[in-house]
Amino acid sequence: MIKKILLKPLLFLLKLIEFVILGTIFGVIFILAQPFIWGFTKGKKNLRKDDEARVFIANHYEIYGPFIMFMRFPFRFRPWVIDKMCEPKSIEQQMSIGFYNNYKWLPKWFKVFLVKVAKRLVLFVINLSRPIPVSRDNPRSNIKTMQKSVEVLNKKTSLVIFPELCSVKEGVGEFMTGFEHIGKYYYQKTGKKISFYPVFVSKKKNSMYIEKPVIFKPENDPNQEKERIVKELHDSIENSYILNEKTKKDAKSQD
Repeated sequence: MIKKILLKPLLFLLKLIEFVILGTIFGVIFILAQPFIWGFTKGKKNLRKDDEARVFIANHYEIYGPFIMFMRFPFRFRPWVIDKMCEPKSIEQQMSIGFYNNYKWLPKWFKVFLVKVAKRLVLFVINLSRPIPVSRDNPRSNIKTMQKSVEVLNKKTSLVIFPELCSVKEGVGEFMTGFEHIGKYYYQKTGKKISFYPVFVSKKKNSMYIEKPVIFKPENDPNQEKERIVKELHDSIENSYILNEKTKKDAKSQD
């Protein structure tokens, strides 16, 4: 009993020390990164002044999309994040998959070391963004995700969602569906329509492009409406990629 009483303040102290260390490391990284993330956000004129709720749908570009939006997006938001990236026990496995697939030239022991060192910092940064967890394995659990999302939107805070099925190094990947349900769910709870804004994050130009919104239409057939939202958002981001980042040389190489 005495051991347990003494153990609690010790664990609290260790967590506090870890928090201070991780916060300091992140602060240093944030300051040092500023000269390299000077990019701008274009398309603010596309934002409707009478929006009741805004959901920004962006491309991932591996880690670059979430990173640049966290560092530079000019609006207050909370992101949807895969639940496995929000838990200490599962984040290591998720990070290992990315490291092994993208850095095959590194020795295995070194990749294991990097993941173990980096996971605490990554989890710290994710928690700073106040994520809304979403599950790919258990869709029924996402009712809580929808409920939390409506709560956040009602507080005039936007959502940011990265729906690509898998992260791609160029262009825009296929979208995983499910996120579009927030339009119906929000309307049922509030009687108000959501504006989905496509956002293309350009790695080459180090910038973000906000395109014209796709607005939820409750009068449409539910299945057709879900398909319309996903398709129009994907097409808009892909067109923005072609217009703002894809060069003539890239186009010729694909012909």
